[in-house]
Amino acid sequence: MSTLEVKAIQAPTGYNLAMPAGHILQVVSTETSAYIATGNSYADAFTSDLSITTKGANKLLIIGSINGIVMFDANAYIQFNITDGSSNIKTITSKFAAGSNSANDPYASLSFQHLTGVKSANTAYTYNVQFRNDVNSNSARLSGDSVSLRTLTIMEVAQ
Repeated sequence: MSTLEVKAIQAPTGYNLAMPAGHILQVVSTETSAYIATGNSYADAFTSDLSITTKGANKLLIIGSINGIVMFDANAYIQFNITDGSSNIKTITSKFAAGSNSANDPYASLSFQHLTGVKSANTAYTYNVQFRNDVNSNSARLSGDSVSLRTLTIMEVAQ
């Protein structure tokens, strides 16, 4: 049996070494279990925005998992959006987790994926998830315990 060991692979002069389409070029991720509550004003689900700087003109795959969702309003739902740090770029759902005005409402979980169009090369992009009560000012909450973890991951996908 033979073993090939290398420290680096370098393209010959005049050639560009590139990964085939569909390969993941880089991954950034954040997680939190911090307690957050809001009424009908948008609040960030993650304590800070997540940024990625593209290595080329590629797509970004945004993946999220939000646990510990609870709604204290029987007449409304929670709306979740992916944002670019300030503006809504994609509504994940506008009608999630109706409550019953009870402290005994069960916690819910939400997972999502969003593939962007091709982004510019060598450019920083920032994302977060925002949520709110879609009708009233009663509390929409993301619980703050260790089993209510929220994760946001961005992958750059070679084109």
